[in-house]
Amino acid sequence: MYSMILRVLPIRFAVLFILELFVFSINGYSQNIENKPPNIVFIFPDQLRSDYIGAEGNNIAYTPNMDRIANEGALFSRAYSASPTCLPARAALITGMGPWKNGLLSYAPIATKYKYEMPQMLRDAGYYTFATGKLHFKPIGSVELNIKMSELDNSKFMHGFHEIKLCEGWGHPQNDYNVWFKENAPNLEIDGTGLGPTDHRSGIYPYDDELHPTAWTANQANEFIDSHSSKEPFFLKIAFHRPHPPFDPPKRWLDFYKNRVIPKAIVGSWSEEKFGGFNEAPSPKAQLNAPRGNYSDSIVRDSREGYLAAISFLDEQIGNIISSLERKGELENTLIVISSDHGDMMGDHHLWRKSYPYEGSAGVPLIIRWPESLGIRASRGQVIKELVELRDILPTFLDVAGVEKPSEMDGMSMMGLIEGKKKGWRKVLDMEHGECYWKENSWTGLTDHRYKYIYYSVTGEEQLFDLVKDPGEEKNLASLSHYKNTLERWRQKMVVHLAERGEEWVKDGKLVIREENVVYSPNYPTEYYPKEIKNNPLIK
Repeated sequence: MYSMILRVLPIRFAVLFILELFVFSINGYSQNIENKPPNIVFIFPDQLRSDYIGAEGNNIAYTPNMDRIANEGALFSRAYSASPTCLPARAALITGMGPWKNGLLSYAPIATKYKYEMPQMLRDAGYYTFATGKLHFKPIGSVELNIKMSELDNSKFMHGFHEIKLCEGWGHPQNDYNVWFKENAPNLEIDGTGLGPTDHRSGIYPYDDELHPTAWTANQANEFIDSHSSKEPFFLKIAFHRPHPPFDPPKRWLDFYKNRVIPKAIVGSWSEEKFGGFNEAPSPKAQLNAPRGNYSDSIVRDSREGYLAAISFLDEQIGNIISSLERKGELENTLIVISSDHGDMMGDHHLWRKSYPYEGSAGVPLIIRWPESLGIRASRGQVIKELVELRDILPTFLDVAGVEKPSEMDGMSMMGLIEGKKKGWRKVLDMEHGECYWKENSWTGLTDHRYKYIYYSVTGEEQLFDLVKDPGEEKNLASLSHYKNTLERWRQKMVVHLAERGEEWVKDGKLVIREENVVYSPNYPTEYYPKEIKNNPLIK
């Protein structure tokens, strides 16, 4: 067939046609003559809510570098973390599966090993895999387990990375950052502000920028980019600890936000009734780290100034990473993805931190910039409104790496959406989280392009929001008689979604009120529990 085509084509077009035959990959994306897949740089800050980047179309945050990536790529405006706390979010990320399929439904340790793991799958595809920052692979944060971290073997928690340089947070002695800080600033306290890891207050970082965890993490990434000389592509995960508390940015960024307009907390009538009575005394001491509290506008503003300043400092470091790729000549052969594990309510609805089904907690940024080497025909600067979730990131990486996605992986590659291929994409996204902070905070949720339905399993409370008319989720429609039919329709959607789990979830066609906190689904890989976790009576 090719010889016949060549006979009828002019010589110069025949030459071009032959070249085109060399520029292809098994997933349909053209790469280069050597058929080398692109590098992948995955920037994954902790606790960055979706609306606190400039590219979202507001004037809240100054983030020119993330905005650049969005303007040169695609911004996904309806991106979520289905289980919006650190550990279950990372389980979705590493496996490419939603909560029930990856097995982790609440804030509890991720498994030592999964059948499918992001870094291992890319390593098997020929990538050199390097990560720096907060990976959260070890079972840290679970006080009940009382595990001595020094007794756990690091190699069990690599999940396929060739190399890691950790910055998990000051309280974790295994950090490479902690060791580095001690060596480079032996006379300084590592916690220069005195703020705790869940503190809502802000404080000025008292040392040189280069000593800050955000700068250290970026510098590890820059050093890797500069030193990588192998012909094999690299997968670089840059998992910044900030803007997770403590909010300790450099003074210049705090000063930047002192006179900027920052929105006050959004509080609906339902949330005023539900949470308005907590911690009414607006004192800084009372609001150190509570997950819910009715605080003054000045306290909310102080917290938001620190959070936004931390985001702008983060963005500045992202700019340095982009510059490193440009200097190395790798920008146009590198896929860049930016997202986060969850957001932060920042006082909205009198709530703080994460674990909630509301937009400030469950909504995350998701930005993809594709390199010229992929050769795809897509508009840059586009805003994509389809529902995407953290489970979709691994399938996207596999797609550009030329690796077939396993059939049981329920995440989907977002590259098709970028190219305008929307047929078959999900219409409804499932979300859920087990008990966190207090017993009643255990829920399942569903959302589509307009509504969000939430069912609180301990109390049976229902919420229904119209996200088009009410993006701040101020008005709970579940209590309004003229939304009775809409509520019933969404309730039945949830019944269908949960029915396969058995009578603990749905009985006689109705949602069940459950007292017991469900942390793991049957799909959690129990054979890979670390010994210390497997023998713990809290795990059933």
